[in-house]
Amino acid sequence: MISYALDNDTLYDIAVKSLTAPSNAYFWDDRLYDTHGAFVSWAERGDDLLEESNYHSALDLIRGAAGDDADDHVIDGTSSHWAFGSMRTIYVQIRETAEPCDFQGCDDESRWYREGIETHTQFCDDHRADYDAEGLSYEPLIAPFTDAFLEAAGIVTALLDYPVVDESDYSDRESTRFEANLEEAIDQAHKLNWEDTDADREAILERAHLELGELFGQQANAEVSWESVAEIWEEARDAHFSELGNLHLNAPIEGQLLLLVA
Repeated sequence: MISYALDNDTLYDIAVKSLTAPSNAYFWDDRLYDTHGAFVSWAERGDDLLEESNYHSALDLIRGAAGDDADDHVIDGTSSHWAFGSMRTIYVQIRETAEPCDFQGCDDESRWYREGIETHTQFCDDHRADYDAEGLSYEPLIAPFTDAFLEAAGIVTALLDYPVVDESDYSDRESTRFEANLEEAIDQAHKLNWEDTDADREAILERAHLELGELFGQQANAEVSWESVAEIWEEARDAHFSELGNLHLNAPIEGQLLLLVA
C-alpha cells in the first residue's frame, strides 16, 4: 500500500468527515462521532472478500500504530440490522485526550492556555472565564492527532488510489476460501456417484487436480461453479474407470498363465 504524508488541512478535513454521524442512527457508545470517527467498514455476513481483507488489515495496522493506547484509541464496532445483517466499523480517536484543567479540584478537559511567568497555564471553558478579569491573553489548546488517526487517515487516502490494503492478506484469504468452496463442490460431485469408494475419489481427484486448480480466479470472491466442477469430475471419473476396465481386461487369466508356463 502506498504511504501518504498528509498536511494538516487534509487531516482536518478527514477528521471532520469521519466525525459526521449518519442521520437517524443509534449508537451504543457515546465516544462514537464525538471523540472517535468512523473509517473502514465491512458487512460481516457479506461475501465481499476484498472488503473483509481490507477491514482486518486496516484494523491490524491502526491498532499497531496506536501501540499501548490501542484499546482506548481504536474501537472495533459492530452494529446490526434485521434486513442487512451485521456491519463492522473501525472507529478511531481523532485527537489525544486533553490534559485536565489546572484549576484546583477540576478534572474537566483543558481547552485554553495562557503564558505564565514560568509555565503554561491551561484551563477548561468555565475556569478560563474566571480569569478573564486579569486581562491575560488566551489561546485555544488543541490536542495533537493520535497516531491511530494518522494511520487511519493514510489508509483511507491510499484506498482512493488502490483498492487493496494488504496484497498478502487478500491473497491468503482468497486461496483459503477457494479451497473451501472447491472442496464443497468436489464433495457434491462425489456424492452424485455414491457407489464410488474413497479410493476412487482420491484417484479421480488426482486426475482432475490440474483442471480444478484452473478454476481459481474465474469467479469473484473465490466462488466455484459446481457445474464446472461436476463436468471436470465426470471426465476424470470416466478416465479412471476406463483405465481400471482396461487393466482388468488385459490381466492374464490364471489358467492361461499355467498353460504358457507348461
